[in-house]
Amino acid sequence: MTFGKEGISNLRDALNKRFVSEETENIAIILSCGYCNDSICYEEIDITPELKDDMILLAYEERMLLPIKSRLGSAWEDRILNFTEEERYHIPRVVRFLVQKAQSCGQWNCTFAVGEALREAGENNIKEIDQFLNRLIEVAPRYELDIEIIKAIRNELGFDIDMHDTLDRFVRCGIMSPRTGRSLHTGSAKYEINPCLYWDS
Repeated sequence: MTFGKEGISNLRDALNKRFVSEETENIAIILSCGYCNDSICYEEIDITPELKDDMILLAYEERMLLPIKSRLGSAWEDRILNFTEEERYHIPRVVRFLVQKAQSCGQWNCTFAVGEALREAGENNIKEIDQFLNRLIEVAPRYELDIEIIKAIRNELGFDIDMHDTLDRFVRCGIMSPRTGRSLHTGSAKYEINPCLYWDS
């Protein structure tokens, strides 16, 4: 199942603010193919063969499309990215909601997507958690931050947030991913924020 002509057109409009025209067209195809399925197979992605691998790689780098297979655990950087017919990928939950909104109105609406993903994951305090996440995004322009900074932001805002539950929901929603390595300065655990949440429109 894919979007109708209007949905694809709206999705292209949202993606045009991030990608050049050829990339926009192919990323829209990937997202529309994978949106309504739990996972999508390489051979199901209807892109010109000479461009397909590059487009899947781009979608992976932007964390819009993630390989199912992993070397170790759930971290995005541990996913095994292959380009063979039987390989399967999935779209993270928060990206699904970004795509849902984009295909309906042509806007890449991060506030909507984060709220819907967190609500689906059982979060009740959406407004506070969204404010917390936006502050994390502000201090992590390269998408990465360590746990000590996350704790410091929580304290700065004065929020009574259960860090374990909140980070677990972020990971399940595709908002964040643990990093395999640790901070060289503190030895603390590190997290990566989904790049898609940096290009609101």
